[in-house]
Amino acid sequence: MAKNILSFLLVLVSITSSMAQVSEGYSLFLVGDAGDSVATNQTLKTLQKKLESTPNSAVFFLGDNIYPKGLDGSLEAEQKLLSQLNILKKYKGDWYFVPGNHDWAKGRWKGYKNIIRQANYINQFAKDSLQNSQKHFFPEQGFPGPFVIENSNHVLIFTDTDWWLHRPFFHKVGKNASFSDMEDSYYQRLDSALVLSQQKNKTPIFLTHHPLVNYGEHGEKTGRQPLRFLVNYTPLQILGLLGLNRALLSEMRQPRYMKMKDKMLASLNKYKNVIAVSGHEHNLQVIKKDSHLYLISGAGSKLTHYKHPITEKDALFAKDVSGFMELQLLPNQEKILKVWGENGELLFSYSVSDSR
Repeated sequence: MAKNILSFLLVLVSITSSMAQVSEGYSLFLVGDAGDSVATNQTLKTLQKKLESTPNSAVFFLGDNIYPKGLDGSLEAEQKLLSQLNILKKYKGDWYFVPGNHDWAKGRWKGYKNIIRQANYINQFAKDSLQNSQKHFFPEQGFPGPFVIENSNHVLIFTDTDWWLHRPFFHKVGKNASFSDMEDSYYQRLDSALVLSQQKNKTPIFLTHHPLVNYGEHGEKTGRQPLRFLVNYTPLQILGLLGLNRALLSEMRQPRYMKMKDKMLASLNKYKNVIAVSGHEHNLQVIKKDSHLYLISGAGSKLTHYKHPITEKDALFAKDVSGFMELQLLPNQEKILKVWGENGELLFSYSVSDSR
């Protein structure tokens, strides 16, 4: 029990920064929803070239690392995960995986088992193929997090959003206390991580699979959806309690998603200049709202076309093409965002300015 409690507590990992990181800057490569290809696709091949030429960097796989049901024991699922892991064999930088709803078996009963299996597989791959004994899948054990890594100029805050969405009745999630106690603890520790970023003048990078602001198919411009209303807001919600609404669990208008989103935004909005990074939506979006920057990079292997026009008031950039993002953290707090297409074409560049 004590071991589980210690595992659940906020972990601050301090990484000693090299002189190169301070003088040259550091790049964060962001790619999500890359798990639909058995073979390494063109987006991942282009990302691999970028990684190998930019060793002073980190890459984040932002969930839905294996479609459709996570690492379920099948050879196909394993090959889809390896299509991403194999691009790291010559990479000298840091790398991390974040869990998504498909890694949790998209709300099915075996989701918890599959998420633990995926974490173990990734960490074992690091040991066997890369001679790297560090862990690379966060948060661990099906817990919500936050798992925090402090670097020389930024603080990484990992959160498993599916912990909130996967929990009805018998669907097991990481748990060592009541839901309300664990949620309260999560927000206390999230606040501590954001205070740490502010006090040390470091950029907070909030990493999740599900976006908090989103103008794509799963997000704010979904239009009227009678089935969602019937399942979630009428006596038919008993179907949801039985787990039959799992197809709607990852839609922003689903009640648990809305509640989670609102509480997380309330926490972030107490501070300034948070960069919130996510996947889930199978396209590329750059959204500036208040002082925060919301980056959705979920076009690693699947595409979803926008059903509604995305205006300049909504997003600085929105395109339904394959690709990934690079956030360059340069000296003197300067930050440059670059959006890359699957063949290495620069689609968008933006200088990120902090508001004080």
